[in-house]
Amino acid sequence: KITPAELAQRIKDNPNIQSAPAFKDQVTGAFSDALLQQYLDNMRDNISSNEEAALAWKQWVDFEEAIKEESLTNKYNEAVQKGLYVPTGFAREDFIRNNSTTDFSYVMLPYSDMADSTVEIDEADYKDYYKEHKEDLKSEKTSSIQYVNFPITPSALDLKDIRDELNTYLKEEIVFNKVDDRNDTLASFANTEDDSAFAVTRSDLPVTADYFKKETGLIPELDTLLFDKEVGYIHGPYEDNGYYKLTKISDIRNIPDSVKARHILISFQGANEGRSQATRSPQEAQALADSLLDVVKNDTSKFAEIARSTSDDPGSAASDGDLGWFDDKTMVPSFSRFCFTNDVGDISIVFSTFGFHIIEILDQKGTNKGVKLVNIAREINPSDKTFDSIYNQASQFATQVNDIEEFSSLAEQKGYSPRPVTNLVPFDESIPGLGQRNRDIVRWIFKDETNIGDIQLFNNNNQSSVVVIVTSVKEEGYPELESIKEEIKPDVIQAKKAKVLAERLAKATEGNDDLKTIASLLGTSAGNHSTSFDNLVIPGVGREPKVTGAVNSLEPNIISQPVKGERGVFLVQVTNRKPAQELQDYKQQQQQLANTVRNVVPTVLFTTLKDQAKIDDRRARFY
Repeated sequence: KITPAELAQRIKDNPNIQSAPAFKDQVTGAFSDALLQQYLDNMRDNISSNEEAALAWKQWVDFEEAIKEESLTNKYNEAVQKGLYVPTGFAREDFIRNNSTTDFSYVMLPYSDMADSTVEIDEADYKDYYKEHKEDLKSEKTSSIQYVNFPITPSALDLKDIRDELNTYLKEEIVFNKVDDRNDTLASFANTEDDSAFAVTRSDLPVTADYFKKETGLIPELDTLLFDKEVGYIHGPYEDNGYYKLTKISDIRNIPDSVKARHILISFQGANEGRSQATRSPQEAQALADSLLDVVKNDTSKFAEIARSTSDDPGSAASDGDLGWFDDKTMVPSFSRFCFTNDVGDISIVFSTFGFHIIEILDQKGTNKGVKLVNIAREINPSDKTFDSIYNQASQFATQVNDIEEFSSLAEQKGYSPRPVTNLVPFDESIPGLGQRNRDIVRWIFKDETNIGDIQLFNNNNQSSVVVIVTSVKEEGYPELESIKEEIKPDVIQAKKAKVLAERLAKATEGNDDLKTIASLLGTSAGNHSTSFDNLVIPGVGREPKVTGAVNSLEPNIISQPVKGERGVFLVQVTNRKPAQELQDYKQQQQQLANTVRNVVPTVLFTTLKDQAKIDDRRARFY
C-alpha cells in the first residue's frame, strides 16, 4: 500500500514537480513546499466558483492517482526483485564458463550451397518440423489482410479553383445595393484601406501583419523578390507549405536590430499554460493594467516603483522592470512586434500568453529595411467533388470483388497496388502504409462476425478510401499445420537441407578421425577458431549458438556429431582448452548476475501475471 504521507512525499520528489518554476523559491531557486501547498489551496478554494480551477483540480487528482499507481507497481516489482538470489556457486560456474577458452577446428557445409529448388519436401517433413517447433508456433489470435488504398489528394481542378478564388481578390467587385437601389464597388486586396481587415475574412491562416527583414524568415521566393518592391505590391497566388497565398506589402519602414525596454507584467490565473501564480481573473488583470498604464503615462518616474511592487515577472521586477537589450526573436511575437515597430519613448499595453504587459521602449540600435506583409492563405484541400469521386472509385472496386484471388487480380488489372499485411493483432493501432490510428479497420478485422474473404470499405481519417479483405485468421493457441504451411515452408526447406547435409557429413566421418581429411572428401576446407561460452560468433560465418554450445561441452580430440547451426551444418573438434583462473571472491559476479535477473522483472512479471489471470480480454472490441 501507499500511505497518504508516502504519496505526498513521492509527489514532492517527482521531477516534474521539482523542476516546475511555479514551485521554486524566487530568491533561492530551490523547490518550495509552501508554494506547492499554496497552489493546491488556491485550486481547492476556487473549485466551485471557477471552471478553470475545477479543471486544474481534476488534472491534479489524476496526476496523484497516476503517481500512486506507479508507486504501487514499483513496490510490487521491488518486492519480487529482492526475492531473487544468485548463489555463489552459480556465480563461480558462470565466471569459469565465460572465461575459459576453447580452441577448435570445424568443417561447415552451408545451406546456401543447396538451391531451394533442388530440395523436395513432403507432408512428413512438414509434420516433423511442426512437432519439433510446436511451442514456437503458439501465438495469440492474428489476422492477415490485403488492401487497396485510394489516396484523397487535390485534383488539378481543385488547385485551379483555389488559384481562381485568390485571383478574384485582386479585382474590384460590383455588388447590387438593394437599400440604395444601385451598384456598389467593393475594394480589392490591392486598393483596400485596411489590408489586415480585408485578409482576415478571406484567409485560412491567422493574419499577423508582421514586419520582416531580408534573410530573416521568409521563403527564398519572397526574400529575393519583395525587398525591391513598393508598398501595395502583391505577389501570388503562389504555393507555400500546403497553401496557396497572396502576399501584399502593406508598409515599409526601418526596423532596429535590437531594442532596450522595460515592462510591468500583470498576469492572471491560468496564464502561461497554467503556471502563473496569479489568482486574479483575466478581466481583473486587464482593468489593473489599464489603470497602471494611465499612471506611468502621466509620470514615467513611477514605472520602476510599480514594476518592483506589482509586476508578476520576478526576474525583471528586481531590475525595475528593465529587460535589457534583446533582438526581435527573443520575446513572444506580440511583445516583440510592439518593441520593434514603434519608437523610443512609446508606452502601451500588449497582451500575450503570460498576461498583460505594460511596455516602455527605452532605446533602439541599428536599422534595416523592414516590409510589413499581409497574407491571404487558402489551404490546398480536396474538394467535396474529389472526395466523392475517389470514394465512388473505391466503392466500385469493392463491389466487383468476390473472393481473395479476384481481389489481387482485379486490382492489378485496374493498375492499383494491392498490399498484403500479415499477423495483425487485436490491439494494433495502425496498419503499415496507412498512416497513424487505423483502429476502426483493426476493430472490424477482429469482430466475431468478420470472416475470411469479407470485404469492407473505410474512410481512412479523410486521407484516403481503403478497400480491405481478410485473407487469413489464426486463432489463439497452436495453429493448424495446414494454415501455416506457406509461412513455415522456408524453415521446412532449411530443416530438410540440414538433414541431407548432416547425412553427408556423417558419411564422410566413417573410418576418418581427421577433420582435414573429412573436409577434403567434402570438397571444402577446415576452419579454426578460439571461443568461450558467451562468444556465439564464428568469424566469417556469423552467430552460431548451437556450435558454441557443442564446442564447450565436447571432450578434446573427439569429432562431434553433425551440429545443425544457423547457416549450415558443422562438424567440430576441440584441440585445446584453457580453464579460467579461479577468483578468491565471486561477490562482484554474483551481484552482476543478480542485477541481470532483477532487471527483467518489470516486463516478465507483468507478462506472467497476465498469462496466469483468468480474464477474457475484450477491450479490442471497443478501444
